[in-house]
Amino acid sequence: MTVALVTGASGFIGSHLVKRCIHNGYSVKALVRKGNASIAGLKRVGVDVVEGDIRQAEAVNRAVNGSDLVFHSAALTSDWGSLKDFRDINIGGTRNICEAVLRYKIKRLVHVSTFESFDHARLERVNEKTPYSTRNQPYPDTKIKGNEVVWEYVAKGMQASIVYPVWVYGPGDRTLFPLLADGIRRRQFFYWSHHAPISMVYIDNLIDLLMLAAENPGAVGEDFLAYDGDPITFEALCERIASAIHAPPPSLYLPYNLVYILSGLMEVLYRMIRSSKRPLLTRQAVTLLASHAAPDASKALQVLGWVPGVSQNEGINRTLKWLLSVDPSEWKVK
Repeated sequence: MTVALVTGASGFIGSHLVKRCIHNGYSVKALVRKGNASIAGLKRVGVDVVEGDIRQAEAVNRAVNGSDLVFHSAALTSDWGSLKDFRDINIGGTRNICEAVLRYKIKRLVHVSTFESFDHARLERVNEKTPYSTRNQPYPDTKIKGNEVVWEYVAKGMQASIVYPVWVYGPGDRTLFPLLADGIRRRQFFYWSHHAPISMVYIDNLIDLLMLAAENPGAVGEDFLAYDGDPITFEALCERIASAIHAPPPSLYLPYNLVYILSGLMEVLYRMIRSSKRPLLTRQAVTLLASHAAPDASKALQVLGWVPGVSQNEGINRTLKWLLSVDPSEWKVK
C-alpha cells in the first residue's frame, strides 16, 4: 500500500489532501504540531499522526521515513507575521523536507507553492517560464526561496514537482469568501482597482492536480500553475457574495497609489506597537487584489491531462452555500 505523508494536514489544502489520499486507498501520515486541535479527528479517520514541527529536522525525519509520497503543503500563509517565522517555516521547513526526502529516497515530493512567486502585479500574462520575482514582502519572498530550495534538491536527484495555486477557494476556506463577506456586511470594503480580474482555483480541482503531480511520471522535475481558467472580476465576485448575504455591494473606489501608501503606513504602525493582529490593509493584499495578470495553466493540461472538474459557477455556488451555514460572527475567524 502506498504511504503518503501530508504536511500542513490541519490546513485547508492539507485537510483536503488527506481526505483524497484516504479515498484513493493510500495509507496516510500527517506531520502536525503537538497540541493541534485537528489531531483527534485525523486519528479517528485512520491517519498516522506524527507530532512535531516542520522547523525541527528530527520530527521531519520521523515523518518522512517510511513514506512513498510527500505532499508538502505546510507553510506560513499570511500577509502578516514575524519575518523570522516566515523564513523558518517557508524556507527552513522546506529544506528539512527536501533533505529527508532525498535521504530516505522517497519516490515523489509535491511542493505546494503559490502564484505569488511571480510578478503578477506588473505582467499581463504569467506561466511556468515566468521568472520568480521578490518584492520585499515576507510571504511571497520566502515562498520563492522555498521553491529555490526544491530546485536545489531536484538537481541533487530528488524526484519532485511544484504546483503554484492562484486564490484557492471552496467550503471551509477562511481566507477569501468569509473575509470579503464580513467586510461587505459591515460596509467597510472598498475597491482600489477598476475591473481587476481575480484568478481562482476551486479546492477539488487543485487536489486533482496535486494528485496527478504525485502519480504521473511526466510531472517529475516540472512545475504547474493551478488556475480554473474562468475569468471573473473582483467586483463581480463581491457582487455575488453581497447578493448571497443580502447586503449592498461595495461601490467606493479609492486611488491604488493612495491605498498602497496607506497600507504601508498601517504596517509600520502595527510593527511599532508590536501587534499580533494584521492591519486592516497590507501591501501584499492591496497588490494581489489589484493584479491584472492572466495565469496560463495550459501546461497542466498538456503534460498531465488536468481539466478542472468543477466549474467556477458551481464552485462559487457551493462556497456561498457553505458560507451561509456559518454564523456571521465567525466569518472573520482565520
